[in-house]
Amino acid sequence: MTTNFKNITAKTFMLLAFVSFGFLASCSNDSNPEAVAEKFLNHVNKGEFKEAKEYCDEQTAQMIGMMEGMVAGKENEMKKSDAKVEIISSEVKDDKATVKYKITSSKEPVGVEQPLQLVKVEGKWKVTIDKENANKEGGAQDAETDMEEADTLGMPVDTLQTSVDTVVAPK
Repeated sequence: MTTNFKNITAKTFMLLAFVSFGFLASCSNDSNPEAVAEKFLNHVNKGEFKEAKEYCDEQTAQMIGMMEGMVAGKENEMKKSDAKVEIISSEVKDDKATVKYKITSSKEPVGVEQPLQLVKVEGKWKVTIDKENANKEGGAQDAETDMEEADTLGMPVDTLQTSVDTVVAPK
């Protein structure tokens, strides 16, 4: 009977140790900005917006909600994507962090390095994207650059006429 008790105690101890280790390992991943950024980006790339919202602040969650509405119906296509997130580096300063990453896929094997901002909210790292950062991170150009490219006053008149001719339907 003593042997049986020792056997049960040993198994119980091993089970508790395993569960404790698993719990600590899972909690520690969310305590560093690189892991949070990677999880967030993977969820967004797969169209798993509900899950992505768990890794961002309230303002960013609202933006993710808008994104979700724009890609409605394409979630299955997004889940089939072979996109891979590669964390390049991170810089932590107090309660703010910048994680540099790139996303590669078979369609874009090189990827472009981009920054992702994180802040600590109630002791947990959360992705934070405001409109200003969204434009920078998404590679969007500022309004002034867009206006310069859209300025047709500097174009020769012949070029404009050719452009208009191609828009008009043939007779």
